[in-house]
Amino acid sequence: MITSKKIISQNIGNPIFLISLGVLILNDWFLKAFFHNTITGKLSDFAGLIAFPFFLSLFFIEQKKTIHILIGILFVFWKSTWSQPLINICNQIGLPLYRTVDYTDLIALPSIFISYSLLKNKRHLKLRPFLSKTVIICSSIAFIATSMPPRENRKYVDINKEYVFNFSKTELVSRLNMIQLYEIQKLNKRHGKINFNSETNIFHYQNNQDTLSLILDNKMVSHQDTIKFKTSFVDIEIVGNKDTSALKLLNLYQIVTLRSKKNYRKIALKQFEKRIINGIRKYR
Repeated sequence: MITSKKIISQNIGNPIFLISLGVLILNDWFLKAFFHNTITGKLSDFAGLIAFPFFLSLFFIEQKKTIHILIGILFVFWKSTWSQPLINICNQIGLPLYRTVDYTDLIALPSIFISYSLLKNKRHLKLRPFLSKTVIICSSIAFIATSMPPRENRKYVDINKEYVFNFSKTELVSRLNMIQLYEIQKLNKRHGKINFNSETNIFHYQNNQDTLSLILDNKMVSHQDTIKFKTSFVDIEIVGNKDTSALKLLNLYQIVTLRSKKNYRKIALKQFEKRIINGIRKYR
C-alpha cells in the first residue's frame, strides 16, 4: 500500500506544479504590486487553479476528484456577488478579505482539468527531502496568504505640478467629477461595495471613512476662489475663470508593497496623469 507521505514525495516535484507555484508567488507578491492590470489578475487565477487542487490532492489522494470539483464550485462562488455577504462578515470581524467581481475570471476554470491530469503524470523531478519540505512550506504560505502582499499607503509631497486647460473652471470641475465617477466604478468592481454620503458628496469604502472621491457641486464653484481638493489618493488645487483653468497637483498617495525600498513617486505621477489628466483632456 502506497502511503500518503510517499505519494507526496513522488509528486511534489511535478514540473508543471512547480512552475505554477512559482508563477503564483511571483505574480501575487511582485508583479501585481508593480503592474496591477488585467493580465496579472488572470495569471493568479490560472496558476492557482493548477497548483492548489493538485497540492491538496496529494494529501487526500482518494478524494482528488471531489477536491477538484469543490474547488471549481468555490471559485465560481468566490468570483460572484454571492460571496459578498461572507466577505462583509469577515471584514467586520477583522479579516481583511476582498476580491474582484469579474466573471471573465471564469476562463481560468479549465486549469482545474490540467491539475487533475497532473496526478496521473508520472514525470516528476526527484527532490531531496529538504527541497520537498521547502516546496510544501512555500505552497502552504502561498495558498494561505492573501492575494496581495501586505501594503502601506505612502505620501509623496511637494510635487507642485500644474496642468493648464483651454476651457473654463466650471468645465474642469465637471470633467473631474465624471473621471472620478468612472474610477469609483472600477474600484467598486475590484474591491466590493463602496458607500456614498449624499450630504458630503464623498465616496468611501464600507467601514472606512477615508475619502476615495469627492464630487464637487458646480453650482458652488466661484471663478474667484481656489478649490482645494483632497482624497485618499491626491491633494490638488483648481483655479481658473470662464476661459481657462488649471489643476495643480500638490501631493500624491500611493499604496505600495510594505517595506519596499523602491521609489514609487514617478510611477504614482505617471498613473495620475494617465488616469486623471489624460481623462480630463479627452473627455467630451
